[in-house]
Amino acid sequence: MTNPRTEFIDVVGRRRSYLHITPASPRSAAPLLLALHGSSQQGRTMRSFSGRTLDALAERLGADLVYLNGHGRAWNDARRQKLSRAQNADVDDVSFVSTVIDRFDRPTIAVGYSNGGQLLHRILRERPALLAGAVIIAAGLPIDDDFMLVDVDPGPTPVLLLHGTDDPIVPYHGGTPRMLGRATRGMVQSAWATARSYAPAAEPAISREGDVERADWEGVRLVTQLGTGHVIPNRTTAPARLVVGPSHHDIDLGEEIESFFTLAVR
Repeated sequence: MTNPRTEFIDVVGRRRSYLHITPASPRSAAPLLLALHGSSQQGRTMRSFSGRTLDALAERLGADLVYLNGHGRAWNDARRQKLSRAQNADVDDVSFVSTVIDRFDRPTIAVGYSNGGQLLHRILRERPALLAGAVIIAAGLPIDDDFMLVDVDPGPTPVLLLHGTDDPIVPYHGGTPRMLGRATRGMVQSAWATARSYAPAAEPAISREGDVERADWEGVRLVTQLGTGHVIPNRTTAPARLVVGPSHHDIDLGEEIESFFTLAVR
């Protein structure tokens, strides 16, 4: 892949930035991969934190990869509580994502981790036709009292969700998000309730492989990692265990994306 470069784009009167990585052998049929980092991160942080698993996927697919940078290292998601600079400034992050997609003009799979996943909950409801696919990592849907779009249908976009059962920040079974044991912001639903908000009413097909469980509905998959924390699954990194909890190397995010979206188009 080429060396990453920072590029800029004007969105609703703001200059926004993203990290752009180009594959060594681009393919015109490949989707755009778009990554949204977690709170207190930037695109470069997410890239390192995730063991560059999306870089490897982009290279296999011949796809352009962009890591977007939030305002004040956060995103203006659809939670009612406004605790970040991006929310307090009412930054239009939905238009930011949309404008970047327009620049590349190709079907897009967006990957959101934690706060980035919360932004995808918003995008999938406000702009249901914008994405070809969404990947939501460790980001439980807010409870109804804290969600601005509670009655809005997210539409038919294929969604892959991943969450660890020992997540100390965003609890897998729902509840209050915490940082180093201290409550941070409004409550979230469980990983299962979050997945079901996107899934058909039918019961899922469930498979188990070691400490990984996959629940499959039509167009929706929930990947549960038993014993892992608030992490982006990959084969190499185990960042900040005291903060984000344990990491396992039994699955890789890029491989899960490749598998799920390949199955989704067959």
